[in-house]
Amino acid sequence: MGAAVGLGLLLALARAGEGPLDDPDQAWQRPGFLDAGDLPATAPTMAPGVPARRRPTVVFFLRPGDSLAELCHALAASRLPAQAATAVVVAGSTPDRCAAVGALVADPNGAVAEAYGLRRPGGGGPPVGYAVVDAAGAIRYRTLDPEVADQLDEVGTIVAALS
Repeated sequence: MGAAVGLGLLLALARAGEGPLDDPDQAWQRPGFLDAGDLPATAPTMAPGVPARRRPTVVFFLRPGDSLAELCHALAASRLPAQAATAVVVAGSTPDRCAAVGALVADPNGAVAEAYGLRRPGGGGPPVGYAVVDAAGAIRYRTLDPEVADQLDEVGTIVAALS
């Protein structure tokens, strides 16, 4: 009985830590391995040269606001742009500038996020996360990750797993 209560409390604590931008099914959020579910899948072209050919590409999906500035700052300080081409898709209008990424794409109707197969967050609205495309143009990893700017080393680990 005590073990069941303890496990119930741990489950309640885990659920309390989930936010509205998290995946409603935590098994799909940051699973940590390539080719989950229906992957690999062909990555659609979203801008000229994106995804890059013959080089991995990380496509970040954000909502308008401060998250773009935070991601740009984190990318400028990281080694990720040396590992892979980068692009940012912003739900909504034309995004601001970001010198640390190869392309910025507005996605006002969510078509790009849908084409990349990103799941909807538990709180609704457009997804916040990223997809990793291999050098052959196949999506190999995708996840919701509202804290991606703080976890670029993890993104680099996923890119390195493509080799």
